[in-house]
Amino acid sequence: FPPVLQYDKEIRVLATATAECSVPSQRRADLPVTAGEQLDVIDAVQGHAVICRNSQGRYGYVLVEHLNFR
Repeated sequence: FPPVLQYDKEIRVLATATAECSVPSQRRADLPVTAGEQLDVIDAVQGHAVICRNSQGRYGYVLVEHLNFR
């Protein structure tokens, strides 16, 4: 897969989160997630989304309301 999002900053993991539910991507820049999936949060952006990376190394936007940070 080509990266869904062009991300050229240094990648630092800010937090880890678990997807609360399965969400298909709505836009090309969104990261589709599966319920229970562990994600690395690599950037907080304005609004209600963060940039996450999954275990396959793909990254994209995920809405914070779909994530559990506990």
